[in-house]
Amino acid sequence: MRWVVAACGAALLLLLAVPAVAQDAATAAPSPNPSATPATIQAMKLPDPFVSIEEEYSPNYDGEGVGSSGLNFRGQIAFASGGYGYLIRLKVPYVSSAPPGAITGRGNTTLAALQIRSDAHGQWLLGITMRLPTAQNDSLGSPKTSIGPAFGYQAQQGPWTLGFFSQNFFSVMGPSYAKQVGQSKLEPTVIYSLPAGWQLGTSTMSFTYDWPRGEWVEVPIGLRVQKAFGYAALRPFRFFVEAEQNLVNVRLVPSWTIRAQMRYTFLHP
Repeated sequence: MRWVVAACGAALLLLLAVPAVAQDAATAAPSPNPSATPATIQAMKLPDPFVSIEEEYSPNYDGEGVGSSGLNFRGQIAFASGGYGYLIRLKVPYVSSAPPGAITGRGNTTLAALQIRSDAHGQWLLGITMRLPTAQNDSLGSPKTSIGPAFGYQAQQGPWTLGFFSQNFFSVMGPSYAKQVGQSKLEPTVIYSLPAGWQLGTSTMSFTYDWPRGEWVEVPIGLRVQKAFGYAALRPFRFFVEAEQNLVNVRLVPSWTIRAQMRYTFLHP
């Protein structure tokens, strides 16, 4: 399919772009730890690769009083190259049910290429994110290609995991009839680990600012309960369920969202 070819091509471009960005950053801002060598950086703990399927249900949209549901297919891979760690993330959404008269189908693919940089407390992610116009209909996603910087940080202190991740999307090409895209997203992370593989923390909580509209369109607050299985046969699997409420009243944006995800992790040896 053409959208698969487009996604693979974009991944290749991002893989070529991220090392160049990282090299420029390294030249402009020397590492605070001069003793760090490519060998020690390469020995960093890379995130485990995974694939997941996520069910997302919105009971109603502000101003509409109707709901919808969809699936999010996600995956990530991590690898080391040139003494540095890299992370590739992919998300493909699919709207499975929608209000009467609305269209269902595949949405735009989100692709991120990130470099991993470790410090004494956690890991930084720095790179590029792209939204590809793979939607089956313009109502399911903008026909413009969008790209922007992405960065984040995550640290673990005892049972606590704290961090954030930011993505930015600005349209760079596409049909002239389509509206310009300009969005900034921020996802904070607070997780507390409990015995027997249970975790309690914040939901996805993707705070979204729309630059063309000049307003926040998503200011969600919510909780997540997650379970990682301890038995050898089930160890690669984890499951979470979360619910969040959007605190802003914007037409055609969900007021409540409920998600459930099953993830299979390819554990490193």
